Amino acid sequence: MKSLAFIALSVIASAAMAATSTPTSSNPEIKITGNSTQTVSMSSANASNKSTGTDSQAIQNLASNAGDVTIGGNSTQSMTANWGSSVTNEASATDAYASQNVSSNLGDVTIAGNSTQTTTLNYSTLSNLASGTNSKAVQNVASNNACVSCLPANHGGGGWGN
Repeated sequence: MKSLAFIALSVIASAAMAATSTPTSSNPEIKITGNSTQTVSMSSANASNKSTGTDSQAIQNLASNAGDVTIGGNSTQSMTANWGSSVTNEASATDAYASQNVSSNLGDVTIAGNSTQTTTLNYSTLSNLASGTNSKAVQNVASNNACVSCLPANHGGGGWGN
């Protein structure tokens, strides 16, 4: 009976470890022990990101955290675009994926202190586009999104299923 209980406990422990996210080169872990400040300021400027072809991915992060991030203090994220500035992100073709994060947190982000997120657009454009069969666009602006399956490392083409 003790052996059966030990085996059952081992199976449960193994399943729990398998479900835990382990940092890899495609899903790195970022740890900031103090405060974090991320600022983007644009005036009459363009930030453009474009990817084409089957399974293409256009990933654009401005003043943002994405993935497995821990901040031990306060977090300030701000983006300001003025006077005709343009921030565009585009992926096109079958199974294309466009992910745009502007002063945002996407994924498993933990902030021990306060979080301030601002995006200011004055006479400017902010756009995110995915076009083609089974394509997907995710845009986060001054927000938090715990959708781990929305992270670029979690895409493999062939449709989305989520």
